[in-house]
Amino acid sequence: MSYFISKLLFIFALLTTFVNANQYNVPDLNVTSYALMDAKTGAIVAGDNLDEKVEPASLTKIATLYLVFKSLESKYISEDDYVVISKKAWKMVGSRMFIEVGKKVQVRDLIKGVIVQSGNDASVALAEHIAGGEEFFVTMLNKLAEDIGLKNTHFENVTGMPGDNHYTTARDMAYLSAKLINDFPIQYKRFKDKKFTYNEITQYNRNKLLSTYEAADGIKTGHTKSAGYCLASSAVNENTRFIAVLFGADSSSKRFKYSKTLFKFGFRNFITEKYFEKNQIIARERIWNGEEKYLDIGFDRDIYITLMKYDDKKIVPKINLISKITAPIRNGQILGTVDFMKDNKIISSEKIYSLKRVEEGNLYRKTYDFIANFFIEN
Repeated sequence: MSYFISKLLFIFALLTTFVNANQYNVPDLNVTSYALMDAKTGAIVAGDNLDEKVEPASLTKIATLYLVFKSLESKYISEDDYVVISKKAWKMVGSRMFIEVGKKVQVRDLIKGVIVQSGNDASVALAEHIAGGEEFFVTMLNKLAEDIGLKNTHFENVTGMPGDNHYTTARDMAYLSAKLINDFPIQYKRFKDKKFTYNEITQYNRNKLLSTYEAADGIKTGHTKSAGYCLASSAVNENTRFIAVLFGADSSSKRFKYSKTLFKFGFRNFITEKYFEKNQIIARERIWNGEEKYLDIGFDRDIYITLMKYDDKKIVPKINLISKITAPIRNGQILGTVDFMKDNKIISSEKIYSLKRVEEGNLYRKTYDFIANFFIEN
């Protein structure tokens, strides 16, 4: 039997994280598919054809940049590195940064060229710098998709050029966008840049939301003839951040109009609440054969919930612990899950962890627990 702190029971008497947007006037958009996701919780508050496979166009570059940022974080590459531009990168068609073959360009400039100018040439140059060639970088992209759980995404290139086996979904791209924002918050600030000048050529960010919607601060446009006009965008209002992803708009202006509609719907009807702090004790459980009798249990990160503003229904926590906790227990060891319930349905689930290390107890403690177990089990 778990011993919950009183605050746990109080907090869960609040509103629900379950998102049932059908009770609201969900936007009806003339697009192939779309998703509106809470960036902190992953909750989809509106969407259509969420798992329909579509051509990602230049939204592909969100994945490309994720791996670039990952390479910078691991110090495999540096923003100060100079990249020698290959003939392949220089010859790329479509949107370009206008780098020249044989010239040396710093990684930081190539990153800006991808974010602001959607440079196909800069994308290939970065892929070659990290992986030695675009082909192996694509292998890395598909490994990334597998590792983070993008179930309906596959890449053939780093730029978003059309391909028979190059596809994603609105749900997958929303999740990837949120992951980039959450994993690389410092790097993400670059997505607000409205223009970039390279080689005496100034180009402006294709994401017009940056100039027309105050809450917007990223993330990436996309367009091909076969994909239509696509956009992954993000906007933040106080503690709530939404990701809007849409595919297949029939004009550039409509993708921005539709995205504003989604954001207004989201901010009008939903908020993000922090329910628990990282390392906050939510339960104290009996531990057997340990040098201590009870073990503190909690989360390894802050826990947020997406709430409907006008719903007074309660959520109920259900803690699912491993059947018997026996020492030794390491700090951070997974001990079970908390299911967040509404109307007897699981609306969200989070892993819970040991908040400290507990070593095996001495002979007296083990003997005491052996006798206690005997009477409990019999």
